[in-house]
Amino acid sequence: MLFDLHPKESREELFGRDYEIEYVINQILSGNWVIIGGQREIGKTSLMKVVINELRKKYGFKGIYISLRGIRSLNSLLNLIILELNKSKTQINLRVSINFVVGSAGIELKRNAKTANSLIELFNSIQEDFVIGIDEVQEISKASRQFLDILGNVFSTNPKIKFIFTGSYVGVTKTLINPPASSPLHGRPPALLNLKPFNEELSKGFLRKGMEELNVRFDKEDEVVKKLDGIVGWLTLFGNFYAIRRMDFKEALNLTLEEGKKIMIEEFNHFLESKTNKQLYLTVMEILKFVNRWKDIKRGVWAS
Repeated sequence: MLFDLHPKESREELFGRDYEIEYVINQILSGNWVIIGGQREIGKTSLMKVVINELRKKYGFKGIYISLRGIRSLNSLLNLIILELNKSKTQINLRVSINFVVGSAGIELKRNAKTANSLIELFNSIQEDFVIGIDEVQEISKASRQFLDILGNVFSTNPKIKFIFTGSYVGVTKTLINPPASSPLHGRPPALLNLKPFNEELSKGFLRKGMEELNVRFDKEDEVVKKLDGIVGWLTLFGNFYAIRRMDFKEALNLTLEEGKKIMIEEFNHFLESKTNKQLYLTVMEILKFVNRWKDIKRGVWAS
C-alpha cells in the first residue's frame, strides 16, 4: 500500500523508482559500492531495502540491512551487525576464529576482542556474494577515520562483500563520495545516486494510485503537489492522514506541512553540530526570510 508509512521492501510496493533500482543493482553487480544520497523523506531507505531484496531473489546474494540512527561508535556498529547476522533467516557461512566463537545461537564476540580488528575479520570472513545496507551512515562521524580504514581494508581484501550506503552529504558520507588522497578509499569511491524528488507528473500519479488502492475519490492533486513538491515521504504522510485516518483535506495538508518543518529543522540542527561557525549559518537563515538574491544575503551578513 503506497500510503503505508513503513519503508517499502518489495519492488511492487516502490512507486516510480524503476530506473534507480536498476542503476544500483547494476553498480553492485559490476563490483562497485553505492551511496544513495538525498534529502530526508525522499525514499532512500525504501530504495535500499528493495535493492537488497532484489539482489537476494534474482542474483543469489545474501545480505542484511542496518540503520545507524542513534549509533555513534564502532562498538555499537559491531554489536548491531552481529545481531543482524544472527537473526538473518539466511544461513551464512562465516570463517571466523580469532575474535569470535561460533555456537548454536550464532556468532559471539570474544572477551577483550578489539572492535576494529573484529569488524575487519567479520567482513573478510564472508566468502559468498553478500550485500550490507548501511542506512544513515553519517551518524557514525565520531568514529569516521577508523570506519573508513576498515572499509578500505575490506574493499582491497574481499570482493565478495558489497556495501550500499545512504546518508546526508556531511561527515562520513561526504568523505565516501569524494575521498581525499589520504583516504583508504582514494581512487575507488562508491558510485553516487542522488535520489531526486518526483516530478509533477509522478507526484500526481503517486497520489492517484494511492487513493485508488483505498477506493477514495480525490481531485486535489494539484494543490497537494504545489504545497509538498515531489517529496515522496510527505506525499505518503498526506495520503495516510487523508485516506487512511480520514482527516479532512485542510487538516491533513497542514499536519503534513508541520511534520515537514520539524524534519527540516532537525536536519539543519544536525548539520550545525559539526560547525564551528554556527552563528554565521543562523544569520544566513534569518536573512533568507526576507531576501533571496546572493548580493542581498552578503549585504545582510556584513551588516550583522
